[in-house]
Amino acid sequence: MTQALQPGQQNARTRAVWLLPEDGIIDFLAVELAARGVRPVALTPAERRIAAAFILATGGTPTTIAKRLHMAHSTARALAEQISADHLAA
Repeated sequence: MTQALQPGQQNARTRAVWLLPEDGIIDFLAVELAARGVRPVALTPAERRIAAAFILATGGTPTTIAKRLHMAHSTARALAEQISADHLAA
C-alpha cells in the first residue's frame, strides 16, 4: 500500500537532500563549490556555516546564501545574522 504525501512532505524531502548529517569532517572543496555557486552541493551544517560566512565575506547577501546553499530565505537571514554577531564578538 502506498501512503499519500501530506502537503509539505515533498518539500521537506527535497530540502533534506542538501543537508547532510554532521560527521565532523569539513570538505573544503564542497564548501568552495557551493559558496561560489559553481554547482549544487550537499553540505553538513558546519560546512553550510563556513560557506555562508565565505559568501558574506565576499559581499554576498542572505538572498545569495539562500540560493547557493538551497535553504529558505528566513534560514539564510538567521544564519547571516549569527555569523555577523559572531564576527563582531570576536
